[in-house]
Amino acid sequence: MDGMTPEQLRAAVQSQASIRARLGLPVAACALAMTLLAPLGGPDPNFAAVAVIGLYMAYAISAYLLTKRPGRLHWKDIVLGTAVLDPLILSGWLHAAGEQGILVLGFYLFTILGFGLRIGPSPMRVCQAVSILGFTLVLFNSPFWMNHLSFGVSHLVLLVVVPMYAGSLMKELRQAEQESKVKSQLLANVSHELRTPLTGIVSAAQLLEDNAVSPEDARLAQSIVLLSSSLEAEINQLLDVSRIAMQPLGPPAPFHLRSVMDSVQVALQESATSKGLTFIADVDPAIRYEVVGHAREMTSVLMNLAGNAVKFTHQGTVAVHIKLVSEGEESCRFWIGVKDTGIGIAQEHQKRLFEPFYRVDNGERRQYRGTGLGTTIAMEHVRRMGSELQLTSAPGEGSTFWFEVTLPICKLEKPLVQSAAAPIVPPKSVLIADDNRLNLELLRQMLAKDGHYVTTARSGREAIEHLSKGSFNVVMLDFNMSDIDGLSVYQTYAFGRLYLAPTFFFTADTSVGTARRLNDSGAAGVVYKPLTFGKLRASIASLFPGEIAATARHEPQQDKAAVRLAPVPVEHVDVAMLDTLREIKDQPDFIYGMISDGMADIEQLLGLLTLSIDSGNVFAMHQRAHAMKGVALSFGALRLAAQCERLMAVTTIQLQGSKDRLRAEVIANAHAALSALGELRAQFADSPSRLA
Repeated sequence: MDGMTPEQLRAAVQSQASIRARLGLPVAACALAMTLLAPLGGPDPNFAAVAVIGLYMAYAISAYLLTKRPGRLHWKDIVLGTAVLDPLILSGWLHAAGEQGILVLGFYLFTILGFGLRIGPSPMRVCQAVSILGFTLVLFNSPFWMNHLSFGVSHLVLLVVVPMYAGSLMKELRQAEQESKVKSQLLANVSHELRTPLTGIVSAAQLLEDNAVSPEDARLAQSIVLLSSSLEAEINQLLDVSRIAMQPLGPPAPFHLRSVMDSVQVALQESATSKGLTFIADVDPAIRYEVVGHAREMTSVLMNLAGNAVKFTHQGTVAVHIKLVSEGEESCRFWIGVKDTGIGIAQEHQKRLFEPFYRVDNGERRQYRGTGLGTTIAMEHVRRMGSELQLTSAPGEGSTFWFEVTLPICKLEKPLVQSAAAPIVPPKSVLIADDNRLNLELLRQMLAKDGHYVTTARSGREAIEHLSKGSFNVVMLDFNMSDIDGLSVYQTYAFGRLYLAPTFFFTADTSVGTARRLNDSGAAGVVYKPLTFGKLRASIASLFPGEIAATARHEPQQDKAAVRLAPVPVEHVDVAMLDTLREIKDQPDFIYGMISDGMADIEQLLGLLTLSIDSGNVFAMHQRAHAMKGVALSFGALRLAAQCERLMAVTTIQLQGSKDRLRAEVIANAHAALSALGELRAQFADSPSRLA
């Protein structure tokens, strides 16, 4: 009501019902006891008061239970119903209780203002009108209140005046809240628009750096890149704080805490090393499962806290720890903290440190730039996770920011084919283009499994040739191809045509810039790798909503040896990728061969990637890291894929200063993934179908 979303209205009604039960029931119980015990040795109890108090208690309990399961009732109906019933039952209570009714006289105002503050002016006015009417009837019908008419009339005046005054204050508060939202939206828009020219500045500076003819030119270009990166970080903080103010948390999803830690380490290791600091990123080895939550928000918390720790530490250590506190069947409790040996924070500043834009601008901290939003963003994210960010610090002794949070865990015991329920349309003519042989073959087999007529292209040029000669119902283009990228293929295909086949891009590049370019192209959509039956079927079905085939769903025959898989290091390979392979062809020899092909591709790309790192060729490194990421995602090598994604963001300056470390990290992750895939493949080597 009054501009509230259904979710906000539901929460407000449930809160109102909870207050009614938690506060009203104890008061009613006390009034009931007084009514029953007062007449001891005197006249009979006031049975009318007992009946009304009992009615109120039953009403409070019923209203509370109704908000948990409203059935077919709308939340607006519940609001209006309770806005009328609350003062009516209270009026009956006052009439029957006589003198003892003074105990609950203040509930009129409490109820009226409660509706106004939680839900809005409309239900408050309804409740106020019914309260005035009900109390007026009590005044002129109850013997006690007729004998105390001046006291009753004074309270009646309060029922008229106080809600009117409170309503004007609420209106001012709502206007201030609306102005705050407008400011947040303006902040978000301005910050977002600043990023577009900033991206161009960074790209131009990197080109200048790569083509510098003198050390001085290279130094100036590096300065532009560094300053632009600093500005981008501050703009991102402004975007984050405005996003938190305006957007609720999205749905939770499974993610690895190790992947979050890897992102933080790669982002901050360079700056820590350049200052001579030891940077520690430690995840408790006892953490065995994925957790269900919000990976982006968790990364933001650690990035802001650890970034501040690096900024304010001159020597010693910055350590980020994720520890397992307790483990249950459905959830685990974690201790997550950032500890540094930096300059510390005085006690008088610690409470205000989490306020927006607050900065400690005295002493040694004056020299540091920043928006003062890092700790605010971290605190808000932690609160939305259901916890509270804590701080332990003293000047000269460093700081520790930490919190504990309970998160559901996601074990690997999943149904073999989760995507089997995805909608399937009758066979269509589909063109697919990908310059990676293995990814192309996997995609071809997945589409052929659903009966589609598939034409394949190994390059952008070949895709253009097919599009110029034939017609297709659906086109699927890999965005990153070595000769012509998928977006250029689509733009060439679209030029001068009246009819275009619906076109999807598939990519492992999840950056905001790429998403914006692809979504603004006019194509049908973007499908992110790893490609699954569910994603492909849902994408195609969205184009033909009236043609979804009423095909029977059958469970695939499960190979007993395949079901009882031995443990595989979960941090290196997600065995859920077997679901896709099994749905294509649930035969051990097929799965063995596909895993072998994937391992061969990873080994080949690893050689090319390390060669580009050694030579300092950033462009080649980005291309090969992207190719390896696509293969890694297809075979569940999530940690290797995350490492490749980080390599795709490394600049020339970062590469020059960290060749050895980046090379060692990608080799270690690739070898770990190959080892895990090898263990998984070995379990299909001696299957009956392979030995036959």
